[in-house]
Amino acid sequence: MPNPSPEHLEGRLNAHRKLFIALSAFIAESAEGRAFLERLGRDSETVSDHEEDPGVEPDDGFAIQQIADDEMQSIVKAALSRAAAAKSEEQRRRDIAP
Repeated sequence: MPNPSPEHLEGRLNAHRKLFIALSAFIAESAEGRAFLERLGRDSETVSDHEEDPGVEPDDGFAIQQIADDEMQSIVKAALSRAAAAKSEEQRRRDIAP
C-alpha cells in the first residue's frame, strides 16, 4: 500500500487504540496488572523542569512527544475505567443472583 488515504490511516489507528484498550483492560483484571497500568498512567514521557530546553517555540519533536504522552495516558485511563466497569457489573450480577 504505497499511499494510504488519511481515512485508511485513521481507521487503522482507531483499531490499534481499541485493541490496546481491550488488552490493557484485560491486564488490569489482576491486582499486579492494575498496579502496572496505574504506574504507567502516572509516568510521563514529556520533558519537564527544564530537562531539555525547547526554546521559545518548541519544535515538532516536542509536540509529537506531548501528543504521544497524552494518547498513552488516555488509553490507560480508558482501560482502567473499562476494567472497573466490568468488575462492577460482575459484582452486580453476583448480588442479584438467587
